[in-house]
Amino acid sequence: MPHVVLEGSVDLRRYAEEFQPILIRQSGDILRADGLYVEREGRALLIEALVVEAGRKLPFYILVSANDRGGATVRVDPMTHPERSAGVKDLVAHVGADLLAHSPGAQVKVTNLVLPSVPAGTRGSRSRDEEGGE
Repeated sequence: MPHVVLEGSVDLRRYAEEFQPILIRQSGDILRADGLYVEREGRALLIEALVVEAGRKLPFYILVSANDRGGATVRVDPMTHPERSAGVKDLVAHVGADLLAHSPGAQVKVTNLVLPSVPAGTRGSRSRDEEGGE
């Protein structure tokens, strides 16, 4: 299962407040993460996600949960069962990288994904078209 585990100080409530939708178009595919739901105590987030690859739609949720010793885990919500396609893995990696960029002092502890670099100071809405630049 694709996942990113961060260790260090991660404030999920602040991340939820600052979250901006992610929209990535690459090679005709679309990766989107937009709706965000916060668990009552602020220890978990659900992010509504959609990947469209080769005309096939894969809707799912990304679960971001606080760890007991600090840090957080980003993964596909186990209640949704999308195919673990390249786009699904890429979108989970982007959310993990975005959370890392919003968590000064945190670092990646474990992952089975390649996280993209998120430019410093990039906290606005992100829409990237891989075919034609940004």
